[in-house]
Amino acid sequence: MYAFEFQVPTKIVFGEGEVSKVGEQAAGFGRKAMLVTYDEDFVKQVGFYDKVKKSCDAAGVELLEFFGVKSNPTAEHAADGIRMAKEQKPDVIIALGGGSAMDEAKFIGVAAKYDGDPWDFPTGKAAIEDTIPVIVVVTIPATSSELNGTAVITNETLRRKDGFVSAIMKPRVCILDPELTYTIPIRQTAYSAADIVSHLLEHYLGHQLAFAPYQDHFCEGGIRSIMECMDRLLKDPKDKDARAIMMWQASYAWCGFYDCGFGLPNSNIHILGHSLSNFYDTPHGAAMSVTILATMRYYLKERTAKYAQFAREVFGVRDEDDMIAACAGIAAIEAWFKKIGAPVTLSEAGITDPDAIDKMTPDALATARAWGEEEEYGYNEAVIREMFELCL
Repeated sequence: MYAFEFQVPTKIVFGEGEVSKVGEQAAGFGRKAMLVTYDEDFVKQVGFYDKVKKSCDAAGVELLEFFGVKSNPTAEHAADGIRMAKEQKPDVIIALGGGSAMDEAKFIGVAAKYDGDPWDFPTGKAAIEDTIPVIVVVTIPATSSELNGTAVITNETLRRKDGFVSAIMKPRVCILDPELTYTIPIRQTAYSAADIVSHLLEHYLGHQLAFAPYQDHFCEGGIRSIMECMDRLLKDPKDKDARAIMMWQASYAWCGFYDCGFGLPNSNIHILGHSLSNFYDTPHGAAMSVTILATMRYYLKERTAKYAQFAREVFGVRDEDDMIAACAGIAAIEAWFKKIGAPVTLSEAGITDPDAIDKMTPDALATARAWGEEEEYGYNEAVIREMFELCL
């Protein structure tokens, strides 16, 4: 195992109805909170807003409202939130939603404490030194943003989608109330499942350790648990136990916990997937189900034994020949994506632009370079183009 440091400073409040505690948690930071969330009509219609507002009112916390976060959050929209935070000086930010709301809230939190261009953070031109504390109320479990220090933001002007990381951005409190997930449509749930699996699978498939049974088995068991949850949710989208388990599993898929000791990961699933969302606003989970398959096909010969292990441990493949088992594993996860309603090709993800690969290839290479993986894993335009062609 490689050396690592790991810290989880986030207080977790889990359980049905626990959203009622968000006000008292916010009051621990002060009397003024900024709510960062989706479209106003939507959050009020589904009842999320009322739950947060009622709790904050009861705790004597004034709520500053900032609506309109998109599924792929943008720096342009966040700019208004940054101005609001600088002018109104909230004691805490409450992110209500999934990864997009949480990431934009993190971005606003650090940018409000910075006098320069907020885009300096995604480009690495400025170090994060301070933030407005963030509380997250999760409504779409998928990204693990509730427990990690990562934010991913799209700059529409520059046509870039970039992620940046700092332990300072880890939320201070995380409210995990499964009740808030009962109304998620099954298609969106499928995208969330694909996202969770991508976080588990990427480091599992890409690490270079010869012996990592703890991490490997955690990943394999996590993927199986998501599949079992989806089996139940396809029959009953309001299955309370399945919703609760999926919410808990999502938080630990990419919070830095299970992959401790792996070293620098090969993040090609996300390197490719970010470009789909950047150019075509593809929902993140929908991008992941496409790029997972492309990645597995590209590295089939190099990672045959690992893929065979995946096939045997997750899907029960029993063929003793590693290549046959590996191919069966790829076919099995593709069949599972189709079963739950996640796309497996660019066209199924709504990307029919004949120039899509030409547009996305240099962008994905720029992401690999920004993440320090271009040289480490031999990325160049030819490699990335071939990976994208496997998405067709």
